[in-house]
Amino acid sequence: MKVLVATGSKYGATREVGEAVAAVLNEAGFEVDCAPAHEVTGIHYYDAFVIGSAVYGGLWRRDASALVREHSEELKNRDVWLFSVGMATVTTPNQEFEEAKELTALINAREHQRFDGALDYEKLNMGEKAIIRALNPPKGDFRDFAAIRDWASQVVTELRAVAAL
Repeated sequence: MKVLVATGSKYGATREVGEAVAAVLNEAGFEVDCAPAHEVTGIHYYDAFVIGSAVYGGLWRRDASALVREHSEELKNRDVWLFSVGMATVTTPNQEFEEAKELTALINAREHQRFDGALDYEKLNMGEKAIIRALNPPKGDFRDFAAIRDWASQVVTELRAVAAL
């Protein structure tokens, strides 16, 4: 089974989450491609998908959102898992990721999972730094790679069940 793991990442934290997911799938014996969402030109090569995005202000990055929206008819008939990486669970634990919820429904994704992200103040541009100073969220890397690998292992279990059908 060929699986695409695609991510929309601005500073690399979400890309690294996608790479961790891809590694678990690869170790389980699946043929996996891991790519930035903006580099995906077609999806017909793949049997299943894991698509993730960094979240800013409750919204996915445009490249990841566009990937899902542009291929929604085809993705509806495939096994797809979505994930979001952001600071909302650190700063406002009950905040919904409305766009992720909409995308999950649009393609009938099997699941949408939220992961905490990373905030490296030094990587931000001047405008982003101004916003961060005003909001004053916690800075640092809040990604839990053990939880990410556990979730990826659950995806493996579901993929194996699908492959056996």
